[in-house]
Amino acid sequence: MPFDPKRLRKIFAGGAVFVFVIALGFYLHGVFKPQEAIPETPKNIPSGVEKSATGFNLSKSEGGKTLFTIHAASVQQYKEGGRAALHDVSITVFGRNQDRSDQIYGADFAYDPVAKVVSAEGEVRIDLEAVSTAATPAGGPAEETKNLIHVKTSALTFNENTGIAQTKAAIEFRVPEGNGSAVGATYDSHGGVLTLKSAVRITSTGPRKATITGQSATITKNPSRIVMQSAKVEELQRVISADKVTVFMGDDNNIERVVGSGNLHASSTGTKAFEVNAAEGELEMTGANQARRGVLSGGVTFLSKGESPAEGKAGKILLTFGSENRLAKARAEDSVQLKQGPAGKSQELHAVALDLSVKDGRRLEKAITSGGPAEIVREQAPGKTTISAGHFETVFNDQNRPVSLYGTPDAKIVDSVPGKPDRILTSRELTAKFNDKGEIVSADQTGDFRYQEGTQTASAERAKYAAAEETILLSGSPRVIDANQGITLTADSIQLNRKTRNAFAQDNVKTTYSKMSAQAGGAMLGSADPIHVTGSTATMNSATGVARYTKARLWQGPNIVEAPTISFDRTKRSLQAQGGQGGHVASVFVQKDKNGKLTPVNVTSDRLSYVDAERRAVFSGNVVVRAQDATITSATVQVILLPKKGQAENQSASQLERIEAQGDIKIEQGSRKAAGSKLVYTAAEEKMVLTGSPEKLPSIFDAERGQISGDSLTFFTHDGRVLVGSGETSKTEIPNRIPDAGKK
Repeated sequence: MPFDPKRLRKIFAGGAVFVFVIALGFYLHGVFKPQEAIPETPKNIPSGVEKSATGFNLSKSEGGKTLFTIHAASVQQYKEGGRAALHDVSITVFGRNQDRSDQIYGADFAYDPVAKVVSAEGEVRIDLEAVSTAATPAGGPAEETKNLIHVKTSALTFNENTGIAQTKAAIEFRVPEGNGSAVGATYDSHGGVLTLKSAVRITSTGPRKATITGQSATITKNPSRIVMQSAKVEELQRVISADKVTVFMGDDNNIERVVGSGNLHASSTGTKAFEVNAAEGELEMTGANQARRGVLSGGVTFLSKGESPAEGKAGKILLTFGSENRLAKARAEDSVQLKQGPAGKSQELHAVALDLSVKDGRRLEKAITSGGPAEIVREQAPGKTTISAGHFETVFNDQNRPVSLYGTPDAKIVDSVPGKPDRILTSRELTAKFNDKGEIVSADQTGDFRYQEGTQTASAERAKYAAAEETILLSGSPRVIDANQGITLTADSIQLNRKTRNAFAQDNVKTTYSKMSAQAGGAMLGSADPIHVTGSTATMNSATGVARYTKARLWQGPNIVEAPTISFDRTKRSLQAQGGQGGHVASVFVQKDKNGKLTPVNVTSDRLSYVDAERRAVFSGNVVVRAQDATITSATVQVILLPKKGQAENQSASQLERIEAQGDIKIEQGSRKAAGSKLVYTAAEEKMVLTGSPEKLPSIFDAERGQISGDSLTFFTHDGRVLVGSGETSKTEIPNRIPDAGKK
């Protein structure tokens, strides 16, 4: 308030006006007692006048000090009823230390000794707290002095029987800081209560202009307080109002406490417009017009407009002030709700209680929730994000925007988009960082992190979210599970892309593909057993369902593929393997030997392509096939496998049906070596047919027979026989000259 609180009681239309009337009544009562007489004057006394005199003076002293003086230019006492009239009256009331004086003066006062009523029949003026003690010249009205408070009213009356002074007329006053008015007043001298009945108004004239209005005001002496009904304070672009405002004063006339009750409202216009509403409000003051504490209660609502609109509510708000009446702390309690930003791009806080630390009265430094779980709802059309925790602690920058957010325990983030399953992230602790626009840049969640989105779940000790890339990096024994697809992924670290739902895993990667149904027409990946893949890294594409592994090993039951790189398509049950500096592609199959026993067939190459529905494994680039009794090298080898239903029971790996090879083919079988450009091996017959081209026929080198060529060469792996020739009748059989040939 822009007025000195030491003058506040006198500003409310000057209770001194009524004090004066009361004092005048008592002293006139003593002057005009029937036994007293007014000195005779030489003037002719008008009809009806019993006595008349000029230059009437009266003073009161105590302990050698003058308390007050009364001067009237003339006085008349009437015969009828003993009424008395004083004209051109001035009163000077001196302070006890004689260092100040108040002046009261008016044109006409009347006294009725029967009714015991003193009345001012004209205008009354009062100068309060003057520093001058100059006396008023006799015979004329007092001149208004340049004191601190000037009051003017009229039609004052005082009843000695009731001790009540009152007026129905207007009251005006002015002080160096402003001026004011009211209409009608009553003063109860017994109870020490001054009431300004209506139209109370105070207007400041200083640099900070303000207007205080009220329907009525009551000033009491004991307790010392001012009560204003329908009070309103209006400043430039700011208004504060309440149904009732009570100002409690100390003995030194300083304000101790201000209480507003009923529809307490504060608003401001302009670029930073706001509104605050509450049922009750209280402000506690210290000396020198310094606010100490404040409280808004009974349901508080807040609304701010402008570029960053905000609104909120709470059951109660507690305020703590620092020097120069600047807000230092604020605490909101009982179902706190704060919302900032326009629709579709807002953030909202819900908390049991919220503590705010404020610097320099306007810059928000820190906000801490307490009393129970809190949540922050961030709307980002078309969805929203809800962040919750046992309590939050937020640090702000110089522009009152959040810099960081810390939440614990039971931290939780829920992303909701219409038509999609919620994305839920939980942990013990949450730390988020924001940019200059108040947008989340990163978020760290530590301690038993959990993630769920539809059928996809994840767990880890720590998770780090990067907003720019929309990724979550999991570390500390991370595990990702897609229950719908039946996929489990573990690694030292896993990065999830929240937008694409792709995943990247690194170090000690292991993936298990469960929910694999048996495929009767399949082979290497056709059983219902889980498929396992390990590797150094894994990149999993959610859109295509393909996962790419490095330094990888893939197996289902006994079927194994190893390669520097493996790309696996779970949906198609296919894979692409690639060799490199890290090694070759390697796989193992089985076939029956001459005794019916299953023996391994190892294949290595630079590349492998396999589709389980086709049962065809295509090896290319430096292919080497190693069986029990032969080694085959070629540029390309296709391994065709028997379907599951045609394979031996309880076998160790997928069983060969045949092998088709093309390119520069080399075969070693014991001491024999053969070469050609095309090979077909039939596992059931244990027969290899090697052919070439007209320019280069297939050939075989035998240690005993030497080099032999023909249109085709047929090897029988079970007995080592070789047939040379293009037709059954023209074939030449090369017997096995080496005992147990073909065995290594």
